[in-house]
Amino acid sequence: MSSLLGPFTATGVCLVIAVWLLIGHRGKGTLAKHHEDHHTAWWMLAFGLFAQSAGQAFTAPSKVGDSLTAAMNHQFNAGAGATAVILMMILFGTKPRVWKDVIVGATLPAACLASGSILAMPFTIGGSFLHGLVGA
Repeated sequence: MSSLLGPFTATGVCLVIAVWLLIGHRGKGTLAKHHEDHHTAWWMLAFGLFAQSAGQAFTAPSKVGDSLTAAMNHQFNAGAGATAVILMMILFGTKPRVWKDVIVGATLPAACLASGSILAMPFTIGGSFLHGLVGA
């Protein structure tokens, strides 16, 4: 498929987001001047959405989200919905920290999609929109 920027795949989008965050957080240029810590969570949510359909290189966020959901359900009988809500509380209810936001933000879409509840709707709709926009 193609987009305004040329051909993209889900793996390519994940790679672009990863480089964007690395330059934005660690760089000294124009992008770094506009990057704030709370932006990382939102970028990683998009990363997690594209990682759901990306190639082998970016399957870890999906596997971690699914494993966390299964572990919470097995150990505490909490359910997939509770796991997704806990991850949301950690992501948006605590002070922005880059590594916390990277890990939790990338795994939250998988946990919400595993719940199959209303929590999955923003990721389903947003994912369809973003995939169509980028052509991945």
